[in-house]
Amino acid sequence: MTVAVWLRGKCPAASVPGYIAAQVLAGVVAAVTALYLKGNPEVTPAELKIVPALLAEFLGTFALCWMVLNTATAKGTAGNSNYGLAIGFTVTVMAYAVGSISGGAFNPAVAVGITVMDLVRGANVWIHLLGDFAGGVVAALAFKSLSLEDRPA
Repeated sequence: MTVAVWLRGKCPAASVPGYIAAQVLAGVVAAVTALYLKGNPEVTPAELKIVPALLAEFLGTFALCWMVLNTATAKGTAGNSNYGLAIGFTVTVMAYAVGSISGGAFNPAVAVGITVMDLVRGANVWIHLLGDFAGGVVAALAFKSLSLEDRPA
């Protein structure tokens, strides 16, 4: 999502590495905390089919980034503080729709977290990272090309 917001022009390039590092660190801390609280349960990592999982992550991330860009960064929604609800519903819908196919990360930091938790195999984290970054990039490019009122004058 950080990459999408940066490509859209609402996040300074100098902030991107720090934001990504903080998000990945938070994903790891959340995963370790959840494992601690759950007593490190025995879980069999999900086997992912590469193409369906890649497509599911791409679509879920695209939908999430598209929603964020259109609700939290667009001129037409300035001053609207209800965007969190729309974003939350988007995550929920995508998790129900395609979560069973890919694990439903839709965010590279979450992908790292579910990998630390051994919910997906470490060898498959690239599927999430590629799908998530690609979905964010395409959402940002689509927003910039389709949102005429948000273009610089």
